[in-house]
Amino acid sequence: MTSGPLRVQTAGTVLFADYPPGDVYGPRTLSSFELVWLLTGSARHIWSRPRAGELEAGTTPLRPGQLVLATPGTRDTFQWDPRRATRHAFIHFMITDPAGLPPTWRWPMVRDLVTAPILSGICDYLLELAGLGTDAARRRSDELVTLLVDLYVTGPLAAAEPDLPTQVAAAVDRVRSLWAADGMRIVPVEELCGAIGVSSGHLHRVFRDHYGTGPARCFELIRLARGAVSLQRSNAGLAEVARQVGYTNPYHFSRRFRQAYGCPPGRYRGTADPVDPLEPLRLGGLLPLAGRLLSL
Repeated sequence: MTSGPLRVQTAGTVLFADYPPGDVYGPRTLSSFELVWLLTGSARHIWSRPRAGELEAGTTPLRPGQLVLATPGTRDTFQWDPRRATRHAFIHFMITDPAGLPPTWRWPMVRDLVTAPILSGICDYLLELAGLGTDAARRRSDELVTLLVDLYVTGPLAAAEPDLPTQVAAAVDRVRSLWAADGMRIVPVEELCGAIGVSSGHLHRVFRDHYGTGPARCFELIRLARGAVSLQRSNAGLAEVARQVGYTNPYHFSRRFRQAYGCPPGRYRGTADPVDPLEPLRLGGLLPLAGRLLSL
């Protein structure tokens, strides 16, 4: 947490924007801070921002369950889902007292809500306040965005990374870079081993020793957790959710999801009190690994 009273002033409560399939927004240059999170669909976020006297640039695939925090001076473009309409929530704000926050060029561009349920809860509350239109809702939005920025930048997600075994850390970093570039997909163990220079047998032994199962299953449980979040937080169809988390066949996704969560995806979405999306990760001791992998 910050050492002083961080002060944030929003431009109002959360707003919503809808875009048809294949639409593009930008390029634009931000003069304020902006939080963005997708509610339906997907996008590619193409961005650049000043970084310690140089220019940092990247392209981030976005889907429901991720939160973007863009800083003033960022120049970006959103390429919206080419197959379906996209809806996202956003709010602009200014920081009137940085209260010891690190320089903005050190802030992550995106955080994953799968591994940060507190951020997810704050975003949900901001959505509830958006429909009230009162001065009290505006004041409460300022308070929530202040907390959200604090946690996003310096809170639990910024804690020291877990001390993973060398081969596990190398495998996670490789999968992380592939998912950042291509979106979630199945990464064959043979491909992974070739990239990090270890044998398949050795990598399996290391993962089994620490997590009780092999690397393919560990990464699959993380993909399924992302799918569970999408089922809870978006209206995306089953085929779309399956595609988002690396399954080309929705029936394969349904079968694997049922094994992990005890019910098929459709029933999971319709259950009033479903299993926590993170529960299989907790049971497998995979939360530290998922935190490192999904904080892209």
